[in-house]
Amino acid sequence: LHHSPSWSQRPHTAWSSLCFIHFRWLDVSVSNLTCTRYWVVYLQVIQEAVWPGGVLPTAPVFERSQQQKDDTKQQALRCLMRLLPDLVSDVLGSEKYRLSWQTALDSFQDPHINRHLVFCIFDLLLEFLVPEIPEENFQRSLLQMLGKNPEKLLA
Repeated sequence: LHHSPSWSQRPHTAWSSLCFIHFRWLDVSVSNLTCTRYWVVYLQVIQEAVWPGGVLPTAPVFERSQQQKDDTKQQALRCLMRLLPDLVSDVLGSEKYRLSWQTALDSFQDPHINRHLVFCIFDLLLEFLVPEIPEENFQRSLLQMLGKNPEKLLA
């Protein structure tokens, strides 16, 4: 009994345990979403979106109406709001939680942000597939293979 935590320490212990569980859930979720199996699925979805059936589209893509765009945006918002546990919504409050996701969703409407995001993802993918890229020796040998002067380009 004398080694048990005092009443003043119990809320801290409970909060620490809750934070650890939440952090562990987040860590496992991110690990699952970024595992090789999911990357294959993501790349297949992107490939099918860009090259339906393995060929580039010959005709222009059907233009969606504003109502269809708004419906899709609302559906995406509902999906995003279900992404995190209810605890986050309870802590932030439902309106702030919805506005946070709405802001994130609105940011994807900006072509500059989208372009930057694609470049960042491409950069991460390249670094994952070819971990030697940051090494100067690798860059020199790559430039030499391409017939470029590495001293001039890397200076």
